[in-house]
Amino acid sequence: MNRNEEPARSRRRFTERLACTLVFTVVQLWAAAVVLTQLETTGPIALAVALVLTGGLIAVYDAWREVRSGRRELDAEIREDLVRL
Repeated sequence: MNRNEEPARSRRRFTERLACTLVFTVVQLWAAAVVLTQLETTGPIALAVALVLTGGLIAVYDAWREVRSGRRELDAEIREDLVRL
């Protein structure tokens, strides 16, 4: 593998992760909106639904945190390549 293939591979992985995170976020927000508007329940079931929705939102947050971390790593790799030139 030459020096030009690794940055391209890193960018492709980042783009794939970003696309998956976008789709995941849209699906999670759509599902949360449907549940919140269509579900009519009280008591322990309402609490369980709230906890499940909270877990979904935490998963969305974590996915975006990973994307931001990947972007920082990609930026660092690009800077290192520029310094070598």
